[in-house]
Amino acid sequence: MDSRSKMCKSGSGIISVVEDRLSSLPDDTLIQILSLLPTKNAAAICVLSKGLWRVFPLLTSLDFDVSPISLCMEHPYAVELYPSFVTFVCNVLQAYQSPIISRFRLGVGSVDFDTRFSFFNRPCQEGCLPDIELKHLDAWVSFPLTLQGLRELDLCILVRKPGDGQLSPSIFKCETLEVLKLEVNLDLNQVITMPSYHLPNLKLLHLSASHISDDKFLPRIVSSCPLLEDLTFQAFVDDGYCATISSSSLRRLRLLIQRNCPDNSELVCIHTPNLECLEYWDNYSYKYSIPIMHRLVKAYIMFELILQAYNRSYLANLRQMVSLMRSLSRVQHLKLLGDFLADVDHNPILEHLPVLPNLTHLTLGSAGYWDKVLLAFLNSSPVLETLVFEEGFIGFDVHGEDNLRKERIFFSTSDEIPSCCETHLKRIVIKQFKGTKRELRVIKFLLRRAFVLEELVICEDSYPILNRRSGDYILKTLARRAYDKW
Repeated sequence: MDSRSKMCKSGSGIISVVEDRLSSLPDDTLIQILSLLPTKNAAAICVLSKGLWRVFPLLTSLDFDVSPISLCMEHPYAVELYPSFVTFVCNVLQAYQSPIISRFRLGVGSVDFDTRFSFFNRPCQEGCLPDIELKHLDAWVSFPLTLQGLRELDLCILVRKPGDGQLSPSIFKCETLEVLKLEVNLDLNQVITMPSYHLPNLKLLHLSASHISDDKFLPRIVSSCPLLEDLTFQAFVDDGYCATISSSSLRRLRLLIQRNCPDNSELVCIHTPNLECLEYWDNYSYKYSIPIMHRLVKAYIMFELILQAYNRSYLANLRQMVSLMRSLSRVQHLKLLGDFLADVDHNPILEHLPVLPNLTHLTLGSAGYWDKVLLAFLNSSPVLETLVFEEGFIGFDVHGEDNLRKERIFFSTSDEIPSCCETHLKRIVIKQFKGTKRELRVIKFLLRRAFVLEELVICEDSYPILNRRSGDYILKTLARRAYDKW
């Protein structure tokens, strides 16, 4: 707390008195400052001064988060504080006096983003999520909707026993909302069956749910948001679910869908002509209807499960990949994940990849024998400047180098030089490099053809197989390249 000292006289002499400068600020300024803090921190500061405590019920932003309390049985932390958290939230809401609230955040039972899908897909072990009475949840969620000026609502509600808990339909009728973030395992039936939604000012929508049964829910929500710019949709869906998104205002889209098993009727339909950033992960998708995204700057695509649906030929999978790549053909930064190539040789269909005239940065992740498609991607990327293998070239090979004789690395003897290698490719990054013969062949191919290469970064794997002779070859080649260029 900012303070300053001043000298005062008393009966026993002159003493130094600390002046509270923060409490002397105007109430409006104090409210703005304290509203920027998590509510528990704001309360802790206000306890220190009566002058501050008078403005605590007037905060315009409330932020309640059960973290860092952990209810996990394997890694519990501060579990004894959980009842105090419930009491604190109830007391704050009961004492609240402001007729206006701009932001309300509630985090109960949050889960790490990377484990969210697996968490939803299995019953939680007893103790991992909070066991909270539904009457408290209903009161907490409904509270900000009864006030004026709510612009941001952020709810993370993952409870141990959702039971009959329902997400409040009133959320989707709040006309002042600009930001809506929902991560819940509550029942959505009341929301899905609403006759209409009305979110005229919503610009950002993040929806993560344990289960969505109706494939009309998402397009209805999007159509009710004429100003929507940022959309995240993450959910487990029923078999046959068709994902449809149509919006001319959308700039950023994250679509992550988990299906239980394949169905021939799955369709992904995306019509977003002004989209700039796309992240897409969807297993068992059978058909795409996605026009070319002419303004696309960044795309992050997971191919692994998309191309591993049951009862489908690999040729059908490749055609779907090529079809999706056509929709992304104007992208500038592209990241592809997936090890779907582990058991597949080069196929002529890969030669039909669309030209990517704007692609300058390509990242290939999830080690998956990228050498089988690398030449096709290089030929399709005439202005590529940076090539990154985020998790190495290949996955773990239980049979070791013996399989090298059986594998056909299709470009190992090719004299073809992709145009990007001649004029644009300046940086190559290889992570988790093991030093296998297969990897060294790819590096030799790149070094012999990347005429304008300025930087080659090789990050050694934790369990390298690299031998000194192979390493010497790489260093000598780089040295010769630097000498020739000089």
